[in-house]
Order: sequence, then C-alpha cells, then structure tokens
Amino acid sequence: MSNKIIWVSILQGWSMLLVVIGHIMLTNIFQNEATPVTAFIEKTIYSFHMPLFMFISGFLFYHTKLEKNKDYITTIKDKSKRLLIPFCFFTIACLLLKYAFNPLMKRPVELSFNYIINSFLYPASNPLGELWFISTLFILFLFMPVYKYALANKIRTGICWIICLSVFVFFPDNIDLLCISRVGYYAIYFFSGILFFKFAYYKYLENKTVFFVSALLFFTLTILSVPKIFLSFSGILFSICLCLQLAKYIPTLFGSFRDYTFQIFLLGIFLQMAVRFAYLKVNIESLYILFYIGSILVALYIPTFMAIQIKKIKVPIIRLFFGL
Repeated sequence: MSNKIIWVSILQGWSMLLVVIGHIMLTNIFQNEATPVTAFIEKTIYSFHMPLFMFISGFLFYHTKLEKNKDYITTIKDKSKRLLIPFCFFTIACLLLKYAFNPLMKRPVELSFNYIINSFLYPASNPLGELWFISTLFILFLFMPVYKYALANKIRTGICWIICLSVFVFFPDNIDLLCISRVGYYAIYFFSGILFFKFAYYKYLENKTVFFVSALLFFTLTILSVPKIFLSFSGILFSICLCLQLAKYIPTLFGSFRDYTFQIFLLGIFLQMAVRFAYLKVNIESLYILFYIGSILVALYIPTFMAIQIKKIKVPIIRLFFGL
C-alpha cells in the first residue's frame, strides 16, 4: 500500500470516530452543561466533522471515478446501489423499530402513507435523521459532468470553486426537499476535496511543522468567534495533517474498523440509542464515563463485526441492504 492510501484510510477511521463520538448524547441534551468536558468535545467535533466527511467523499470520488474517467451512467448506477438501497432499507427498518418503541422516542413516528413518502422526500425528518447525509452525497455525485467540465482547466476550476463558495454564502437554508439546502451548503467542501486530490495538495502537508501550525490554527479558531467555514476548513486541515503524521508511525491505526465506516454510520446509531436508554434507566452519574466509552466501542465494533458476517452471506441483495 502506498503512503497516500494509508493516510487516507486512517483519515476515514478518524472521521468515523468523530461521528460516533458526536452521536453519543447519553443525557438526551446536546452540549449538556452538566458535563462540560463532553460538551466541549461535542462543540468541537460539530464544528467540522460533517464538512470533513464531505471533503473525504470528494477526494475519494476524484480518485476512484474522475481521475479514471469513469462513465457517468455506470458511476451513478454504482452509487445508487451503494447509497440508495441502504437508504430505503434503513428508512423502513427504522420506521418499524421506532414505531414499536414510540413512547421512548424523542421523535415519534407514524405509520401512514404521507409520513412514509415524506421520509424519502425530506431526509432530514426521516425516522433515521442521519440519512440526510446519504441523500446529500448522492445528489452531489449527480453533478459529475460539471466536475469534469470544471477540471478541464484551471480557470474553469477556479470559477466553479467560487460558484460553490457563493452558493454556500447566499443559498437559502430552508429548502428541506431532498436536502437541497444541505447540498448547497456542503458543495464547497465536496469540490474542495476533489481539488485536494487532483492537485496533490497533501504533498505540502507532510512535515511536522505544518502539522503543529495546523493544530495551533484549529484550536485557536475553536475558542474564537469566527465564521463556521473558517473553523470547518481549519478542522479539515488539522485532521489531514494529523493523519499524514500518524501514517508514518502507526500505519495500522483504526485498522480494526476503518474499512467499515459506512456500515458503522448505518448501524452505530441504533446501538448508541440502546446505550442511551440503558444509561437513562440506570441514571447514576458516576457511571457516565463508563457508558460514554461503552457507547463509542459498541458503535464501532458491533457494526464492524456484523459487516464482516454479512459479507459472508451469499445473497447479494442482503449485502446491498448494508452497503456491502
């Protein structure tokens, strides 16, 4: 494996770890003042973890599709199987599961035609709200011809990046249909990820000095009041520099789960809900850290174990349900 692939794999594991930590919320209160340390962690993670996910998706899309000049129809068919089949399966599965435990849910569901249709049309209000990411990412993939056109020369590339930035700044933030507003919001990160790989900017970030500067920049901006986009890009920069350094010394870091980040994303939230219910049932503050760590471990390793077992199933549609 090349060093590039190793650091990218570590970065995928790092980003998934951030998502898992960001989904804990044992007390059902986001950034709970009663737990200031974890509240600070949540605040820091939410400043950049989803932009980082989109950034990674962008440069992997370039590396696997655009750089190899893959056919548009073939690419979208592949992404449809990879993303839309799990989206449909987990929407229905979560709807039925939540309906069975409706009294315990923060967002109760209903079994009606309109509710089911709206779950697909408005992914952010889906029974599994985290599926908005899949809808947003899939729509960004649909713009593949635009990316190819923009990457033909540097002038087009610059114009496209400026358009993405303008959309980020000026696009309405209340269009929930098919997560259109989120597509506008995250396009700048996705396209920046494409450019990051095309122009091999990672080559300029491999030394320790750049890493320390990126860390200082990120943590300085974290305690200052700055526009979200600056904080997000600084978090992305810090994460890349960190993983480039880690790849030199611990190339197998996150190796126990980093190949199954999509399955962790799909399944981990259910397990974290179970840990949350258990903690609320016990309701002993001294056990908070134990449950906190437990929530991370079960969300990472049970989905990984399940994915390994599902891969052995010889029925292709079952593997597709889980994005395998």
